[in-house]
Parts: sequence; C-alpha cells; structure tokens
Amino acid sequence: MPERIVNRTEIHEFLKTLDFEGAGRLTLPDLLEKRVQATPEAVAVRSPAGSLRFDEWLDGARAVSARLRSSGAYRPGTPVLVWVDTADARQVVIAQHGVLDGGCIVAPLDDRLSVAEVRRFAQDVAASAVIASRGLLSSRKDEDLLEFIPEGLPPEGDPLDLLLFAAVDGAFRLVPSPGDGAAPAEGVRAQADDCALLAFTSGTTGRPKAAMITHGGCVQLAERMVNGVFPAPRGGRPVGPDDVIQSPVPAYLPTSIVNTLYAAVLAGCPLSYRGRRFDPEAEEREMALAGTTIYAGAPAHYAMMCQRPASDDSRGARVQVMTASGAPMTAALYRTMRERWPRAAVANWYALNETMVGQTLNFGPDMELDPTAIGRPVWPTELAVVDEAGRRCAPGESGEVLLRAPGQMVGYYLNEAETAKRIDADGWVHTEDIGFVGAEDGLLRLTGRKSDRINRGGFKFYPAEVEEVLLGHEGLADAAILAIPDPILGQDLVAMVVAAEGGQMLAEADIRAFCQDRLSRNKVPSRVYFVDRLPRSGFGKVVKKELIALWEAIESRGAGR
Repeated sequence: MPERIVNRTEIHEFLKTLDFEGAGRLTLPDLLEKRVQATPEAVAVRSPAGSLRFDEWLDGARAVSARLRSSGAYRPGTPVLVWVDTADARQVVIAQHGVLDGGCIVAPLDDRLSVAEVRRFAQDVAASAVIASRGLLSSRKDEDLLEFIPEGLPPEGDPLDLLLFAAVDGAFRLVPSPGDGAAPAEGVRAQADDCALLAFTSGTTGRPKAAMITHGGCVQLAERMVNGVFPAPRGGRPVGPDDVIQSPVPAYLPTSIVNTLYAAVLAGCPLSYRGRRFDPEAEEREMALAGTTIYAGAPAHYAMMCQRPASDDSRGARVQVMTASGAPMTAALYRTMRERWPRAAVANWYALNETMVGQTLNFGPDMELDPTAIGRPVWPTELAVVDEAGRRCAPGESGEVLLRAPGQMVGYYLNEAETAKRIDADGWVHTEDIGFVGAEDGLLRLTGRKSDRINRGGFKFYPAEVEEVLLGHEGLADAAILAIPDPILGQDLVAMVVAAEGGQMLAEADIRAFCQDRLSRNKVPSRVYFVDRLPRSGFGKVVKKELIALWEAIESRGAGR
C-alpha cells in the first residue's frame, strides 16, 4: 500500500501534541520532515550570515546526503565528522542533518581544531568521512593542511561550499563533486533506536570519549526542553511558533544541537546564533531586535553581558526565560541578572554529555532560595546520591551523583571498557560529580568532581568550594582553582582570576585575605595569578588542560603576582 499522505494541519497538530513516549519513536529526519510539511517557509535559523527556512534546510541537507551517498565513503551507520566554520550556522546545521539524512552518525567537531586533531578524532571513531567547509580550510595555516588537501582546494562552484573527504586509516581523500546526472546510491533510513549523534567528552583527563545518543533519545530530549525545561520558569507555557530561541553556545556542541536546534524544530520557532565567538554587545542587541523570548547560555555568557553598562538593548529585551548551564551559578550573578533583565525568569539546569540536556532544574522560589543549587530532577529523570560503597546517601550527605533517564547515552562508541565504568548494570549513569540533596529543601547541590578532589597535606576538598568564594568578590569577574604538585604537601592550590572591568586595583594579598576571612586555612590558595581571561569551552566550562598550560607559561616567565 502506498504511504498515506498526511495534510499539513494534521502534522502541525501532531507536533504540538507530541508526548515524551511518542518522541522516542521518531528520528531526527522524521522530525524535520514533519516540520517542513507543517510550516515550510518559517525561519529555522537566524545568523549574521543570513537566515535559513525549514524547507531550505531540508533541501540543503538532502543535497549533502545525496553527495555522501554518491561517494565511495558512504557507509551507513558509521560516523561522519562535521568540521564546519560556525561563523555560518546555516552550513553547520545543513551538514549535520545531511549526515543524518543519509543514515550515518553525525560527529560534530570544534571548528578551532587543527588538522592533526581532526585526524585523531577520525581514527578514534573509525570515521568513514569528513565534511568540511571551504572557509574553514582556507583559513588554516597548519603545515599538515597539505596532507589533508595535497592538490589544493578545488574551484568554487558548490553553492553549499562544503567539501567531502573519505577517511581511510587516518588519511583524507577529497571526493569530487558528482557530475550532472550522477545517481546517488539508495540511502539507508535510520531507525529511532539507531545512534544519531556522538557527543565528545572534553577529555580533561585523557583522550575524549564519544557518547552515543540515539535518534529517539535526541527527539525525546528536544521534547523535554519544549514541554518541560523552558516552560517551567514561565508558568508552564510550552515553546511554540511565537517564540524566538537565542543561544551563544556554538552550533557544533551536542548540547546546542539537542537543547536548542531540534527543540526549535519541534516548536516551529526560529533559533538565533550570533556568530563564531561570543560578543556580549551583539548578543544583547539581537535580544532586542529579534524579540527573543528564550535565551539559553552559560553563566560566563551572562557574566560578560552584565559587565557592560546597561543599554537600550538591555532595557528593550523582552526575554521571558534565561537558562544557565555548564558551570556553577553564583548568587551574585543571579542577583545581577535579575536587576538587568527584570522581566526574565532565570533558571539553572544540570546535565553532562553522557546524559544530555535538562536532567535537573532550579527555578522560581527554589532559585530565590539558593541560586547555586541545581534544583530537582526533571521528569522522567531519576536521581540518586551514593557513597564510595554504592550505598544511598541520606539527605545532607555527600556522594557521587547518579542519573537515569530515557535519552541518556547508550554507551561510548567503540569503547566497551569505559562504558562499563560509566553505566552500571541497573542503567544508572555515574556522573563523577560529587553533591548532596539538601535535608531541608530537597535541592541538589554539587561540590566538585571526583577527579578534581584536592589532597593538600591530607586535607581533602574540591576546587568548587574555593571558586564559589572567589566569585563572590565584587572585584573579580572570573576565577578558577588549579591543583599543582608540591614536594611536601603532595598537592598545593593556586587561583587564576580575572579582574572585573573598571573595578578597583587588586593585589594578590587582597584576594588571599578575602579567602582567609571565608575559608579554613588549608583551602586558601598559596598563590593568586591575574590573567586577562580564563580558557573556557564554547559552553562556558574551564578547559583544564589549557588552564594548566596557562599557569605553566606564567611560571616560566616568573610573572605571577
């Protein structure tokens, strides 16, 4: 029997009433196709490079899919690296969805990576192909770029400006554009239980691992954002076509893909990206111009905007919800945000690449009570806190935070050993975060990472305890604690801090005295280094490897203060 043709009105109603269970039966291509049938000419993505409609997005993705299927690199069900300049978000989302449309797994990469790093990623996940943008490749000055394209960049002509490379044993071979009339191979349609996305971990303690998220899991997570996380702070109103989502989180990050991109597809509203790197002035201007109703960023993004004097853009913003994630929220930042954007409800959510978006949420009265807490589980997430023996901790007792929910990773790609360490036999994801549930208020609070625990002469504590104090200093805009080797104590700690713009002149002694008044002696940093900025990822997290390199560079110059 031929497939029944569904009219647009019926599809639109289906998307509006899609529940969590039904979302798990869809793939990401299903979702975009239904959206195109419902509202084809609605704007999907806004960026400085231009806007992209839903139907244009699908057409572009299908062109990428056809190109992939015409090449000898096409192997359904295998990862394809997407290494595209995020200055043009349209290219990024077209390339990513083109991989999915071809029945392959999308593995998005940071556009700042070197060719050597891309080669390592390709080897680690046995990638079948790489899609790269011409602009990104032409900007590379790496000597090994010639190994990537020994014959040089091909002539322009592809309207998408995307190049396809077959990946073979870590080497890359440019796949020529198909000639007129070239018929692509028949594509393989992914199923809801198939892996859609590889979410690479930060790799702070070793090589990055690739968390596998299924198609159905991605759609369920998008549904959670549309009907749960974003609505809760604004009285429960789901995200819909009248909303505008804006995010400074780079389009290649998996949390951005699920948290905002496909959430916008489900809701039928535009998503605004403002460019490759965060510009606080441009972000606030876009809020006012676009009529942004939902802003999804990290605490560092809000802090940088709040450092600027309030402007007509700040006062003109009509944002209803501002969500923060990826790093701790401080009480001082929360108060500043409420003063700057009094119309917006501020919420804080928690997740990691292995669980993806919105696992716990702090908003409303709970947020007023303690902005630093990360809230309560969002249905259907289950939460547990366990001690080192695996026993449940009582309220108020610290232990490792465990999460379990549909949509979480099904494992690490090609890495069963690490999967077994992270997901137990009962399906709990061991987050490696240390925290506790408040005995009186029931809110989850994090105190550190298992791997980050500092042992300073037998006194054990977590950097987050000290960082929270430092961020409470009105003269500091940012701060991070770094454990360093010590021949006597085993470990010592130093603080890397960024002075607030226009603030008072501070000295190392001022910061140490501030800490001494608020911390036990063993938690006071032995040295304080003033730097222009902390190395943070696109999602606002401090990149520990780069922080160590920064400290080493300062030490080698003898420039600590």
